[in-house]
Amino acid sequence: MRIHVIVFSVLLALVACSEQKLSYPQRTMPESVKQDRAGLAWAQRTFLDKCAYCHGHENEGRGPRADFFDPPAPDFYERQYKEADPAYLYWRIAEGKTVEPFLSQGSVMPAWGPHFSEKETWLMVYYLIQRAGGK
Repeated sequence: MRIHVIVFSVLLALVACSEQKLSYPQRTMPESVKQDRAGLAWAQRTFLDKCAYCHGHENEGRGPRADFFDPPAPDFYERQYKEADPAYLYWRIAEGKTVEPFLSQGSVMPAWGPHFSEKETWLMVYYLIQRAGGK
């Protein structure tokens, strides 16, 4: 009987610790965003002004504050962002640390949804994808 309790406890712990699949609203990036040169210039300026201190400037990797965060701020030159789901990036930018699993993981990223329009958020998404080498 005791071995059954131990095995059950171990299995329960494994299930509880298994990685959950993220759930976020599905969205489609407007094609017009990819052609908006002025908007993409805005996204680059905004990233450098508001985001680079944590996420890093061009070709430097994470910014100086990234090592103090757990989880660390991602470096958007990482290959995974080249093929990231635009809907995920939109959600992450808009909601920041206010949604799970990021809230319970201690993320410090602010929610930009209240500050950016829908178009501005999409411009930032496309800028991040381009920054990682995507199209």
